[in-house]
Order: sequence, then C-alpha cells, then structure tokens
Amino acid sequence: MLGLRLRFQTVASQLRVLDFNAPDLKAEYLLSVAEEYLPKRVLWAEKKRHDLTDIHVLWEVLNIDGVILLENQEGNLIRVGVSLVESEKRGLDLMYDLKGKQWYGIRQGLKLEQYWVLVVKWRDFPKENEEWIDILYREIDTPATAWGCRLIVL
Repeated sequence: MLGLRLRFQTVASQLRVLDFNAPDLKAEYLLSVAEEYLPKRVLWAEKKRHDLTDIHVLWEVLNIDGVILLENQEGNLIRVGVSLVESEKRGLDLMYDLKGKQWYGIRQGLKLEQYWVLVVKWRDFPKENEEWIDILYREIDTPATAWGCRLIVL
C-alpha cells in the first residue's frame, strides 16, 4: 500500500489539493487523536521506534493515506480523508470499520467531512493528472451518504 499512498500523495500535491499540512493538522494534534482513538497503534509505533513527531508517521499510524481539500460545485471547500486499497473485499472491510465509533471519532477529530476508500490496483492507477481531476471533482460533486463515507472502485 505504501506505493499507492505515495503515488496518490504525489498526484494530490501536484494538483494542489493535498491538505496534509493544514494548520489544524500539526503533529501534536494528530498524535493526540491517535492516542485517543488508536492507542494500540500508537504503542505499536513506539515499540517499532517510529518517530511520533513525524507527521508522515502519524498519518500511517492513523491509517489515512491522504487528506485532500476540494471545492464542490456550490463553492464549498470540503475536507476528504482517503484510503487506497487494491481489492474490493479490503475496501468493503474498511468501509465496515469506518462505520464504527472509533473511526467516527477520528473523522470528527480531523474535521473530515467525507471519507473515500479508493479501490485501485497498481497497474490501473490513473497516470494522467487530468484523469484524477475528473475522478476527484466527479466524486466531490456527488452528494455524500448520511455517514459521509464512500467506496469508489477505479
């Protein structure tokens, strides 16, 4: 998944929609959210001697591959959390987890209005930024579900 994560972050950065460095998403705050909702993952990271002051490590601890900020057709900015998986089964499993109290708290804590699980195999990863523009803006203009999470098969 690291490869998909890095490819997505690169594309999102090139499109200037990556919101990882938003002022309200500093390392200290991310760590507090992780400690509150994912204490076992924080302990795991500490045992592996990961640097919990590194924002990229904290996003990995939170299991979030990207945070993007998109403007919908009404002109509203919407913060979206993104996870990338290679199989639809893994995507459905993650969608089930996202409905839980733990993930609800994480989404609220990080002010994620929507959360997308993108199912894409490495070989099918869209190569052109224009393809990503079409995908991202098509999805942001689609009304969100009641709980704000969506499975998107590419």
